[in-house]
Amino acid sequence: MAATRARLIEAAGEVFAEHGYHSATVRDICARAGANIAAVNYHFGDKTELYLAVIRESVCSATDLVPEEIGPDEQLVAMITAMLRKMGLAAEHPGWHFRIMAHEMVAPTPVFARVVDEVIGPQYNRLRGVIGRIIGLPPGHEQTRLAANSVVAQVIFYAHGRPVIERLWPGFAMNKRTVTRIARHIASFSLCSLRAMRRARRPLKETTL
Repeated sequence: MAATRARLIEAAGEVFAEHGYHSATVRDICARAGANIAAVNYHFGDKTELYLAVIRESVCSATDLVPEEIGPDEQLVAMITAMLRKMGLAAEHPGWHFRIMAHEMVAPTPVFARVVDEVIGPQYNRLRGVIGRIIGLPPGHEQTRLAANSVVAQVIFYAHGRPVIERLWPGFAMNKRTVTRIARHIASFSLCSLRAMRRARRPLKETTL
């Protein structure tokens, strides 16, 4: 049973990435997974719940395995590394995890609110919690939120901007070693800024974002 569920998520990820939520069909997903068409209803209920399960696999597994018992600096490094790897940057082409989220950002599906509330939100909250511990501010503080957004932006840049980066940087090749170096750079760059923010403790003027 667990194997069938895993095959359905993997197959659905590929189909949703290729065709988008609206055009993807349960029949195509089951055919690719080698499963009976009733398997989707049995394991997920319907196409919408299967899509949410795919999004959870895409987003949650990127940071869920980061240990809570290590320090916030180490957690931040591990989270950045996990996010980069989950986007499939070491592969020749971006994995379905990244392509699905790209689809969702450009053309939100009817379940976009649930994706944000149930999947992205908890991960973002955890990142804010880690950053808040580093800079000594609450997770909901404006500076904490801005810092979290900056970290995420650096990660996303390497996924969205990969073709441009490779064009502008002759000899640059995205592979496992490169992804590891990028993760360490983003973490080091971010931690330098976050530690400086903690030392300065000069909150930004309140603004309406």
